[in-house]
Amino acid sequence: MAKNKKSNINIKDILKGKFLVDDGSMQNWRFVMYLVFLAFVSISSSHWLDKKVIKINQLDEQVSNLKAQYTDAHRLLMQMQLEPEIMRQSELIGIKLTDEQLYVLTQKIYDQEP
Repeated sequence: MAKNKKSNINIKDILKGKFLVDDGSMQNWRFVMYLVFLAFVSISSSHWLDKKVIKINQLDEQVSNLKAQYTDAHRLLMQMQLEPEIMRQSELIGIKLTDEQLYVLTQKIYDQEP
């Protein structure tokens, strides 16, 4: 029959570190190294995630700045397309409205056989 092997390690032995130097401690060292590896993976993934969050926040700020610039440029464009603004700008370069009626030039095209 298989014996139930009970470990006779108590808290005092763990605090002293005897479980790492006694016979059969290789299994304990493997477990400790496994825990160290998991801690390293956890810490590095946390740092990687923090860097990504900072980059996302910076990109969100850039997007909001670009949206504000677009809104301002669109407002200026709409203002420049208004008739009073066009008249004011054309007067600055010397173009004025005339009181005379415009002439419409038309060209008559006759059917010609080639």
